[in-house]
Amino acid sequence: MKLSEHQLDLLRHMLGINTPEAAAPAPYRNYAAVNPGDREYIELERLGAVERYRAASPRESYDYYRCTPAGQAAALASHRRIRHPKGRRVYLRFLSVRDALPDLTFREFLMGQQFASVRREA
Repeated sequence: MKLSEHQLDLLRHMLGINTPEAAAPAPYRNYAAVNPGDREYIELERLGAVERYRAASPRESYDYYRCTPAGQAAALASHRRIRHPKGRRVYLRFLSVRDALPDLTFREFLMGQQFASVRREA
């Protein structure tokens, strides 16, 4: 299946893995609610990346799609292309920790044993 970067971005968004600061993608959802007749999702369905599991009706104004196993595999494999390098992920973790510990320096974060697991998980 040949997918464009935009199509892969849609699939990653459906799965909740479109965050470049994540070291390893962990899907936590698998759906998209789109306007009926959305051309992008119709094309993804034609390619076999998604399937429509609920169509719009008089009481429901959206079509609902989910990733197929092939679409999910493509999205997971493509995450490497958007993932930040390790150094940047570590620095972003530092900024997050510094929100709670405003006097923390980057050197202390890098050298401190109490932050070792945070650095490893980045």
